Amino acid sequence: MRSLALSAETEAILDRIRSYTWTLNLYGMSQSRALWLVRARTQTRINQAGIVPPYTNVYRRYVNELVRVFRTENGARLIATIELTIRKWVNFGFEPTLLEGLLSDCFLRFEQQGYAMPRTQSLVRQPKPRRRHGTYADSLTKGQAALRKSGTVAEQAELQKQGSEIASDIVRRLKPVLAARSITGRAFIPYYNFAQKLGKLYRNYGGKSLQIVAADLVDLYEAKQLDSDTLHAISQVLFDITI
Repeated sequence: MRSLALSAETEAILDRIRSYTWTLNLYGMSQSRALWLVRARTQTRINQAGIVPPYTNVYRRYVNELVRVFRTENGARLIATIELTIRKWVNFGFEPTLLEGLLSDCFLRFEQQGYAMPRTQSLVRQPKPRRRHGTYADSLTKGQAALRKSGTVAEQAELQKQGSEIASDIVRRLKPVLAARSITGRAFIPYYNFAQKLGKLYRNYGGKSLQIVAADLVDLYEAKQLDSDTLHAISQVLFDITI
C-alpha cells in the first residue's frame, strides 16, 4: 500500500482522539444539524483556497462525508475511517493540504460541543425495507424509479438488464478466486464491490490509464483492510490487469 503522509496538525487530531476515552457529543446527532455547525467555517476555507465551481461542490461533499464519519464512529474506528476518507479523496486527485485543513475545521468545531460518556459501538444505520412489484420497467412507468431525462423507459430498462448480466458474470468468475482463498460469506461482499468498480474502470479506460486508475483502486481497498494478494489476483484473473 502506498503510504500517505499526514500533516502534524492531522496527527495531533488523531492522537487527541486516541487519548480520550469519552465520546464527542456530536455522536448520533442528525446530519443536517452537524453540517450546520461547520458549514460557515469550512466554506470560508474553501473560498480562501481559491477553489472555483464545480470543485467547490466536490469539497463540500468531502465535508459531508467527514461529518457523517464523526456522527457514526468513535474510538479506533473513528481514527481508521478518518485516515481512509482522506486517502480516498487524495486518490481522487484533490489537494491534501485543503482536505486536512477541512478536517481540522470540523474537529475543532465538534470538540467545542463537548464530550459524553464512553460508547463502545458505532451506530449502524438500519436499511429501510423496500417493496417492489413487477419489473424494473414497470417501476419506471409508475414513477417508482427515477427515469433519466435523456432516455426512454425501454432504453433504461435495457441498460439495467445489461448491468445485471455484467454483475452476474462478475459473481460467477469471482467465486472460484475467493473460494481458493477461503473467502466466503460476508467477507465476499467487499471483494465483490471491488470487482464491480474495477469492471467499470475496465469498460471506460485502457492501456496505461487503466493501470493507473486500477492501482489507485487497489490502494483504496487495501486501506479498507482487504488482502493485497487477493485484490491483485482479482485484477489479473477477471480483467487481465497486472499492477
